[in-house]
Amino acid sequence: MSSPRDLDQRLDFLGFGPEDLAALRALRPVLERSADRLVGAFYEHLQSFDHTRALLTAPGVSERLLARQREYLLSLAEDPRAPDHAEERLRIGATHERVGLAPRWYLGAYALYYSLLVPLVCEAYPGDRAAAERALVALQKMLMLDAQLAMEAYIERDRRELEVRNRQLADEGRTLAREIEEQQVELRQTRRRARVAEELASVATLVAGLAHEIGTPMGVIQGHAELLEPAVTAEKDKWRVRTIREQIDRISRIIQAVLSSARPRELERAPVELAPLLANTISFLAEKFRRRGIRLETDFRPVPILVGDAEKIQQLVLNLLLNAVDAMPKGGEIRVVLAPGGDSEVEIRVADTGVGIEAQALDRIFEPFYTTKPAGQGSGLGLVVAHGIVLDHDGRIEVTSEPGVGTEFRVVLPIRPTGDARRNDME
Repeated sequence: MSSPRDLDQRLDFLGFGPEDLAALRALRPVLERSADRLVGAFYEHLQSFDHTRALLTAPGVSERLLARQREYLLSLAEDPRAPDHAEERLRIGATHERVGLAPRWYLGAYALYYSLLVPLVCEAYPGDRAAAERALVALQKMLMLDAQLAMEAYIERDRRELEVRNRQLADEGRTLAREIEEQQVELRQTRRRARVAEELASVATLVAGLAHEIGTPMGVIQGHAELLEPAVTAEKDKWRVRTIREQIDRISRIIQAVLSSARPRELERAPVELAPLLANTISFLAEKFRRRGIRLETDFRPVPILVGDAEKIQQLVLNLLLNAVDAMPKGGEIRVVLAPGGDSEVEIRVADTGVGIEAQALDRIFEPFYTTKPAGQGSGLGLVVAHGIVLDHDGRIEVTSEPGVGTEFRVVLPIRPTGDARRNDME
């Protein structure tokens, strides 16, 4: 949280002084008269975009949003040095990150509010251009302060998650080293027992599974690092983010080169809200999509809360997205759809406009080590892991493909009673 000294420095840097506070307080009656109309216009704008509209589908979210946005508008006329002002803005930023609202959306919301307030202020000071300019400048400073605090909450949460991921990665690396040593001993024993071929086949299956299991969270960390890098301004911090990305690439190469055995994580069932999970998963690959020239289209329709393993489902979707990316070396389009399925089911569909899969290969794509990718570019285990996750959730996965046109994977998962379902919320 920001300290009073830190807040004073922020306001001094923005040039916020007594004249600005007086201008804002004079706007209080204007804001009170127009708050409902402004909030209504803001809500209507949110409904115009698929991503923000998807966050408003849960029961009660729209009502809470309208009430809190009205409170926020009126707070623009208050002293930013008041107790809890900065803490409230930081909490809003953390809430936005938690529900999957990317910075581009909530930073855009501040710009939208300013565009709505400009004509209102001009109407409030007819013939007094100087007073109108003072009020608009003060509003701009206040909105910039709020956007700054909300953005820093997002970055701080992201930084903590990166630290956790790094610690997990370090633990996995030590475990991998121990298992490699143990496997080397086991291989020497199998040679002495003249069962080399059988043992190597078994070990290969375990090894590739571990490599993929570790590779997925590393891909998540890499995605976060890529998203974090443009938001970091200090050169020292940029160097640290680049170092994280370089070391992740190095570990990925080591995992691909050194095979070892692993124990799969047990399934942990809990209520899962699929729309935020899908949006969060897609955000990990935003930079990869941009570099590959891939357009993304999403269609998230309201669905019930699913009972399942959120991390496993995220891994499932990530594997399908990465498979789609690999199928489009020259760019293309990925479409992700979330929709109700049959009786008490939900569907997740991932379609690409890539190279497609030959008919004779479709029956084998879920076999371990089978891949249509060139040598060295695929382990043949991504779809095997995805298929296993679907089966663990008592679901099914289907694929349709046409060479030269593209491929679509359709995942159908059953809905179970959740008991205490969690709700989406949006500040």
